[in-house]
Amino acid sequence: MAPTASLFEYVASKLDEPPLTPEELEFMAEHEKVTIVPNFTLNLPNSMLTCIEGTYGPFRPNIPVEVPMYLALALNRRNKCRIQPPAWMAREKLKAVLDEERTIPQYFQPVPQYYVETAKMLFAEARAIFGTNAEVNEIMDLVEELKKVRNSKILDGLRKVSGPITVKLNNLSASESNKIRLLFENSLNMWHQLAKNNKEWQEIQMTGTMDTPATL
Repeated sequence: MAPTASLFEYVASKLDEPPLTPEELEFMAEHEKVTIVPNFTLNLPNSMLTCIEGTYGPFRPNIPVEVPMYLALALNRRNKCRIQPPAWMAREKLKAVLDEERTIPQYFQPVPQYYVETAKMLFAEARAIFGTNAEVNEIMDLVEELKKVRNSKILDGLRKVSGPITVKLNNLSASESNKIRLLFENSLNMWHQLAKNNKEWQEIQMTGTMDTPATL
């Protein structure tokens, strides 16, 4: 009989099997807001564009405007705008967050909810906004290292679970929460089943005791 996997081993084996797919998380991230600088005038009243979830604009040359990621990428593909890099993706900002993640192991630093998906989409479709190839590669490396450090902290926190203690998993991003959601869902289901089985066993024991004839 194979030995029972520890909680840490179980989590590590499930990190590549999240409940939501990367494509589903990217779809959610596409609704996050980014700032663009249009190079055109939208020929609509007040140069405003109405979408299902809101109205954006005005779209006029060289006037920054905040729009959803999906709209920014669509305009960027048509060379109709310049996407401004998110403030958190500045090299010095990433270095500072990464240093804090390493030096404060008991807490996670606040990061955008969809930082993984946002970085992936911008690196794929608008990498020029980050500067030269060397600058882009450096920022990509910093984001990747940040992901690794935070993932390691998640596993370290769960490795210490033994009994009724609290694991601080604050400030997790969407992708990080997604990775451990399946674990806790399965754990709660198992706990519910154990409690149900225990109740049924107690009822059987009580029924058996009541049905047993008294010995003279």
